[in-house]
Amino acid sequence: MAALSDELHLDIPGGFHSLGLDLDEERRLEQLWSIAEEIWPTGSDFQREVTFHTYREMADHALAENSFYAGFCLDEAPDGRLTTASLLARLDPLDEADAELSARGLFEALSANENNTVEDIRVPAGPGVLVLCGLEWQSDPGDDTAPSLPLARADVYLPLPRMRRLLVMSLTTPSLPDLPFYVSLLSKSAHDLTVASDAEPPPSGPENGGERRASISDQVRADFG
Repeated sequence: MAALSDELHLDIPGGFHSLGLDLDEERRLEQLWSIAEEIWPTGSDFQREVTFHTYREMADHALAENSFYAGFCLDEAPDGRLTTASLLARLDPLDEADAELSARGLFEALSANENNTVEDIRVPAGPGVLVLCGLEWQSDPGDDTAPSLPLARADVYLPLPRMRRLLVMSLTTPSLPDLPFYVSLLSKSAHDLTVASDAEPPPSGPENGGERRASISDQVRADFG
């Protein structure tokens, strides 16, 4: 499965269900309902309706954020656990014509948040930035006693100067033990990214190195080299 723009081809990992951002509203709603039926083949209408509205809200939010792709994965891990993740991709405006300078500026800006773990990365399309962080989802942001859910998020920022765009891919999962696996899928999408032949690739450079600690974030960063 792949997400497309005029100049960019992004392979989406297998197992992710598209929320149909590339479809008109009627066809998108039909696709979301078919997903709900696939998730709950023997479930009740209520379960399918809740699922449908949940992913409709996700699609609406993604469109409001100017994403060109939104999808989710819902599967069973080898040990029987339910595992899930969501994936968004968007193209933001980019003024800087030098990919290296753009990546450096992103690194500095994103490092200002002490909750972020920020790393330089390099893929065939050029330099970029990987950001890892933890989030706490609140069912009711106005009520501190409301149920909450810890989430892990990985963002990949890839400047594409010839397109004058910044590609941002965001993966979020509550399945914390599976974060390295999901980010390995994100890494593959970043490495397999292709840009139209009339858009020159950014200049290559040395790979980022340095001492690594044995942690989940190290496993995640290792996927990007």
